[in-house]
This record gives sequence, structure tokens and C-alpha cells, in this order.
Amino acid sequence: MKNRKPGLSGSGSGILKWVLAAAAGALLVGMLAYGAISAYVIRRAEDNIHNVLLTHRGLHRYIQEIMHPAFFKAQKDQDVALDYYSPIIFSSSYIVRLLHGFYNEERIKDGRLPIYYKMAADNPRNPVNKATAMESALLRRFNEDRTLKEYHEVVKVDGAPFLLHAIPFLETNAACLRCHGKRQDAPLGLQALYPGEGGFNERAGVIRAVEIIRAPLSHERYTAFLVAGIITGGMLGLGLLLLFNSQLRSTVQSRTLALEGEIKERILAENQVRELNQTLERRVEERTTQLQSANRELDAFAYSVSHDLRSPLRAIDGFSQALEEDFAGTLDATGKDYLLRIRRGCGRMGSLIEDLLKLSRSARRPLETSELDLSAMAREIGEELQAGGSGTPTEFIVQPGLKGSGDPVLIRSVLANLLGNAFKFSSRNPQPKVEFGAALEGETVAYFVQDNGVGFDMRYVERLFGAFQRLHAAEDFPGTGIGLATVQRILARHGGAIRAESGPGQGARFTFTLGA
Repeated sequence: MKNRKPGLSGSGSGILKWVLAAAAGALLVGMLAYGAISAYVIRRAEDNIHNVLLTHRGLHRYIQEIMHPAFFKAQKDQDVALDYYSPIIFSSSYIVRLLHGFYNEERIKDGRLPIYYKMAADNPRNPVNKATAMESALLRRFNEDRTLKEYHEVVKVDGAPFLLHAIPFLETNAACLRCHGKRQDAPLGLQALYPGEGGFNERAGVIRAVEIIRAPLSHERYTAFLVAGIITGGMLGLGLLLLFNSQLRSTVQSRTLALEGEIKERILAENQVRELNQTLERRVEERTTQLQSANRELDAFAYSVSHDLRSPLRAIDGFSQALEEDFAGTLDATGKDYLLRIRRGCGRMGSLIEDLLKLSRSARRPLETSELDLSAMAREIGEELQAGGSGTPTEFIVQPGLKGSGDPVLIRSVLANLLGNAFKFSSRNPQPKVEFGAALEGETVAYFVQDNGVGFDMRYVERLFGAFQRLHAAEDFPGTGIGLATVQRILARHGGAIRAESGPGQGARFTFTLGA
């Protein structure tokens, strides 16, 4: 017996019949829903239109029962000329039509479609109120059947559906005949404004006009269709969901088993990767420990060698000085020159040892970070350099208010090296100038020391920060070549960096940061 595939049971024709039955049921429900919703939205539209018409009717009554009597009394009291007439006061149809125009403007501003309005009459004063054949028939019907208070139906205009609603206008009474009776009895202003017979010769007891409103139904029909479509689609979707539920369950189960196998394989692979990462981390820790140990040994060796070299160096310098003093009379010029060179060499070697110790201390000394007044520190170092210099005084400019964070001893060493170099290499300029300041580079404060000294060739800029590297002859500008290497190491320990910019004879600018 063959294995049966999981899924829906039954033949293909059975499934098709079930689907067709579900679709037919959903369609029937949708049609019923569409009919009910359409009837509901039309009733709502009728209520809204009826409310507008009743508002108009109330306005007509206000005009005829309040405004007109008040105006006629004013004429009787001779506050207004007896022959005065204006439609904006006397014509209720004009006033209501104008009001409805404003109402439509507000609807358009609010994103709504305008509502058609007309005061239709067979004998209007204004041609815009002339009744069409259908409107004239409605007017006769209201006059013939006084029990009929309103009329409505769905009509099509230019292919679009509209809801038409009409109510009879106020019945002509004796007061109305003052303006709508015989022409010769009307106010002179009214006769002058309307030279024809329109609006005159009406009879009391006759409904002379109907108010008609025609509202668009496209939006309401669209709403009904949309809701019915949603209901139909929902019913059909529910049926299809139930139909394929068993098939989906079977598919999900088989796929779940496959995913479980894949997950187990991935977990195994991730465990292997994790073990490999742990092995690599242990190796990195071991290498880091070895490197730190080698650095400590190297620093200790440099410190020890520097101290061990000082004793024989002091002995050589001391005996050279004693020889120069005790045997000055017996030494010729060559001997004295040799002794001078020996002592100079001892002095230069002493400076090298001292700078080497500083370089070693800069790496071994623990950082004690605090807030620093860099402007005050630079001014103090500049005063010391000015006092110890000779020749033309250097113009020294310090930007006020510069602050920073770092080890005060090490940062002072940075400024002393950079400012010392600036004073030294600008000393041969007729007007030497050194400046210490700062500028923002993005969100980082970058400090700089700038001079107008001899400068250097940028091709050799990488050599500047190497130990014992010099770009100028020692005879011209004495030094050991360790200062900038010390500066770079101190700044690196603070999380900062340094760069140099220059050109031969154009001075130099050293820019550095102190980290975050």
C-alpha cells in the first residue's frame, strides 16, 4: 500500500465544489450587505438634506415674520423711505440662495462636494430660479396635494447618482402680496429693480415655489460597495482558510522537523566557532601578557643602562676638567681642543641619557589625570624659555582659556618640548614669533604650537617622531632627538595623537589632541 501524502482528503472535484459553494455563499452575503448598507447611507443622506432644507425654511420664516414686519414698521415710523427696496433685505429667496452659496464654499474648503440648491418657481423674478419641467410638475403636485410635505428620489445627472429632495416653499399670503401682488402696488424701488412681470401677479393661498436640494451619492455608494466587498472578501477568505488549514498544518509540521535538524546543525557549528574564538582569545591574552612583559623589561633595561652609563660619564667629564685645570700651562692648543671636545661629548651624552630616562619614565609612570589650565602652563613655560634665551626676544602669543584633561607632569613635558623646539628653531629669525592655541576639528579640540622658524622638509616628516632622529645639524641647533618621540608616546598614552606641518624656511606647526 502506497503512503498517503498529508493534506486535504477527498478528490479534486470535491475540493472544487466546496470552493464554489464557499464563493457563492460569500457573494450572497456581500449582496445582502450591500443592499442593507446602501439603504442605510441613503437614509442618512436624506436626513442630512432634510435638515438643510428645514434650516432654509426657518430662515425664510425669520425673514418674513421678523425682518419684513420690522422693516415695514420702520417705514411706517418714517425711519426708512416708503419707496425703498433691496433684495438683500426683502427677497428671502435671494438671501437663502446667497447663504447656501456660502455653505457650499465652506463644504469645498472642508474637502466635501457642493450640494445643488434651487428655489424653483414658474413665475420667478430672477431667471436662475425658473423651474424646469420636472420642477414645475413638482410645484403643481404640491399645490394639488396639500398633504404632501416632501418629495425625494435618486436621480442621475451626467451619469452620476444624486439624491433629490424637495419641499414646498411658504404659501403666499396677504402680506406677501405687498411685493408679489400687482406691479403698481409694489414699492417703487422694487419696480425699478425688476422692470418685467416676474414675481408679480401672484395669488394668495398658492405655493409659488419649491426648495430643491440635490446631493451627490457617489461617496455613499462607494462606501457601501467597499464595506460589502470587505465582508465578501472576509467570508471568502475565512472559507479558504478553513479549507487549507489541514494542508498548512501538515506542511508546517514537516517543515518544523526539517528546521529542527538545521537548528541542531547550526548549534553544533556555533559551538565549534565559540570554542575556536575562546582559543584565539586565550592566545591573544598570552601574546598581550608577553608583550607587556617585554615592554616592562625593555623599559627597565633602558632605565638601568641610563643609570649605569652616568657614573663612567661623570668620571670622564671630571678627569677631563681636572686635566684642563691642572695642566693648562703644559697643554698646547691641540690638547686643549681635544679636552674641549671630550667635555662637549660628555655633555651631549649626559643630555642623551637624561632624555632617555625621560622617555622611559613617560612609559612607566602611571597616569594621574586631572583638569589642566593649558594656557597658564604654556605662559609659565614661555617665561622660563624667554628668561634663559639670548638675542632678540621672542613674541609669544598664548590663546587664553584653553583647558584640557591629562597627567599634569606628562602634559607639561609635552608643552615644554614643543615650545622649547619652537623657541629654538625660530631664534634666528629677525622677529621670532611663537604661538600656542587651539581649534575645533569636528567635535575634537586640537591644540597647536606654531613658530616662524627654519621649518623642515615634509618629505622627512615621519622621521621627526623617532628616537634620536634629527633633521638639522647639532652644531646649528643642539639637541638629542628624543623630545618629539617622548611627546608622541605621552600623547598616545592619553589617547591622543600629534602631526606636523612645515616647509623649509616657512616655520613649523605641531598639532596635537588629548583624546576624548
